[in-house]
Amino acid sequence: MRVAEAISTGLSAAWRAKWLVTIFLACQLVLAAAVAAPMYSAIAAHLGKSATGNELAHGFSSAWLLEFQLAYEGFLNGFSVAIVYAGVLFLLLNTVLSAGAFEVFTRGAGATMHAFGRGIGKYFLRFFRLMVIGSVFYFLCFWILQDLGGRGLLWAFRDNVREAPHFYLDWLRWALLLLSVFAVSMVLEYAKADMVRDDHFSALAALGHGAGFVFGRFGQALAIYLAIGLLGVLATFVYSVFARFFPQSSAVTVFVWFVVAEVLLWFRWMFRLASWAAEIRFYGAHSHTHALSAAVIEDLPA
Repeated sequence: MRVAEAISTGLSAAWRAKWLVTIFLACQLVLAAAVAAPMYSAIAAHLGKSATGNELAHGFSSAWLLEFQLAYEGFLNGFSVAIVYAGVLFLLLNTVLSAGAFEVFTRGAGATMHAFGRGIGKYFLRFFRLMVIGSVFYFLCFWILQDLGGRGLLWAFRDNVREAPHFYLDWLRWALLLLSVFAVSMVLEYAKADMVRDDHFSALAALGHGAGFVFGRFGQALAIYLAIGLLGVLATFVYSVFARFFPQSSAVTVFVWFVVAEVLLWFRWMFRLASWAAEIRFYGAHSHTHALSAAVIEDLPA
C-alpha cells in the first residue's frame, strides 16, 4: 500500500464513521462545559446586570479583566489547578475512546457501536499502559532536548561573541525535539494498531513492533502522519481566523460563531481519526506482507 492510498483509505473510513467522530466531539464538549461552568458562574456573579456586561458583549475589556482578576484571585488560582486535572481527565477519556475507535477501524466497513464498546472494554487497560509508557518517552524528549539541550548550548556559547552558530544549533535542537515528539506519537499509534490487529496483551511487545515498523518505514509513516495532521492544522487555522475576524455583537452572531466553530472542530476530529484509520490500514497491509515473506522463507528447502 502506498502513502496516498493509505491517506485516501483513512479519510474514507473516518467519513463513513461520522457517528464516531461525533462521539469524540460530544465528549470533548461535555468535558469543556463542565470545566467552563464554574468560570461562567463567577463571571455572571461579578457582572450581574451591569452596563459592563453589555459592553463585553461587543468587545473585550482589559480593564474589566484586571478588576476580575483582583476580585477573584483565589478562585482563579483554584481554577488553574482544575484545568490541569481536566487535562489529565481528557487524556484518559481520549485513551478510552481511542480503544473503541481502533477496534472499529480494524474491523472495517460495517463496524457498529457494538465493536466500539467491545474495543473499549477489551483494550482500554492495554492502551492505558501504552499511554503511561509514552508519557515517559515524551518527558525524556523534552527533558533532554529542551531542558538539557538548551542549557548546554547556553553554556557552550557563553563566551562566544558570534551568535550565528548558537542560533542555528538552537533551531536544530527545536527541529529535533519536534521530530522526536512526532516519532514517539507515531510509535505509540502503530503500537496500538499492532495491539488491536494481532490482539497483543504486552504493551512493551507492541511498542517494540510499532517502533520497528515506524523506523523501518520512517519516511512513509511520517508522510501519512504529517499529511493528515496538516489537514487538522488547517481546520484549526480556519477556526482561529474565523474567531478573530467574525463579529460577535449580538446573540445571533454569537450563536452562528459557535455553530461554525463546532463544525470546524468536528472536521479536526475527523482528520485525527482518519490518521488512525490510515495507520491501521498501512500497518495491516505491510505487516501482512512481511508475515507472508517470512512464511515463504521458512518453507524454502535448506
